Amino acid sequence: MREFAFSRASRLRLKKEFEAVFDAGGKTVTKDLVAWHAPGGDEEKKIGLMVSKKTGGAVKRNRLKRLLREAFRLSKTELKEGTRLIIYPKAGCAMNNLAQAREALDTLRRKARLGNDGK
Repeated sequence: MREFAFSRASRLRLKKEFEAVFDAGGKTVTKDLVAWHAPGGDEEKKIGLMVSKKTGGAVKRNRLKRLLREAFRLSKTELKEGTRLIIYPKAGCAMNNLAQAREALDTLRRKARLGNDGK
């Protein structure tokens, strides 16, 4: 069960962590998401979220963040070791449930080739 935990160590929180991903990483764009990704120093997979006010009110923004965090938590075993991921949902993002969030992250993972199998 420990492999599905979403600890504080799984989050990008500091400005320097975000800047390191922006500087050293690549950028991938899908229909609903923009993501920056970079390999990390350790084996912990981390996620950072940036949600603009253009996305909607506070309730919608917070729900979107919760959905993306949960989708990441459930699918982080499929990511390469040490992956650093910053996700920015586009304005008008049509994610209303966990299944849609997981599908969006899966599409992003395949397009950016962040999977364990190279896909």
